Amino acid sequence: MWVDDLLLFTTSNPLMEKMKTNIHTEWETTDLGEPSKIIGIKITRSPNSIFIGQKAYIKSILKCEGIECTNPIAMPLDPNSPLQPNPDGDEGDRSNSYAHLLGELQFIANATRPDIAYTVSRLASTQPIQPSNM
Repeated sequence: MWVDDLLLFTTSNPLMEKMKTNIHTEWETTDLGEPSKIIGIKITRSPNSIFIGQKAYIKSILKCEGIECTNPIAMPLDPNSPLQPNPDGDEGDRSNSYAHLLGELQFIANATRPDIAYTVSRLASTQPIQPSNM
């Protein structure tokens, strides 16, 4: 079996060394040190925190869709905005461009941008959003 990448997390350096030793006694491993990127997710560490992001991946999606010059907004989807059904029809497979884009956005939402999860979910729904009476 081949495992391409593996990240280990512990609460202390001695525990990390013990975990690495235990894994290495069972399998052949290569320690590549502190990670800077995994599965397209950039990892940045500071003394008290870890930041993850997918800026390059998001930019590539925007470029592919021809909307790389759009301006970011604070609210990904206004709950009062009416939505239209999938423009490619209600096909249940990933062969249409709309479903493909939703899959890419779902990966982003799951990995680094939970703030867009609601929007992606609503866009994937076959039912248009009904404006709320707020």
